[in-house]
Amino acid sequence: MKKQTSALLALLLCLTPFLLTVKDGYVALYDRETAHWEMTDTPLASLPPEDQALLTQGIPLETRPAVTEAMEDFCS
Repeated sequence: MKKQTSALLALLLCLTPFLLTVKDGYVALYDRETAHWEMTDTPLASLPPEDQALLTQGIPLETRPAVTEAMEDFCS
């Protein structure tokens, strides 16, 4: 089951236009269409362990409103 979950997550990461993740120790957004990183001022270490794990794995997002909501959740 874990292999199937990992494969599904990998597929989602390839298909979604945005990825909220970690870069250089900070929460960051990667825009696949422009290949641009949007860095935040939020250090990964400042977040709870559960959030750190989610962001380290990467959170696929499909729309700009979903990006805005996720950024507000993790960075405020």
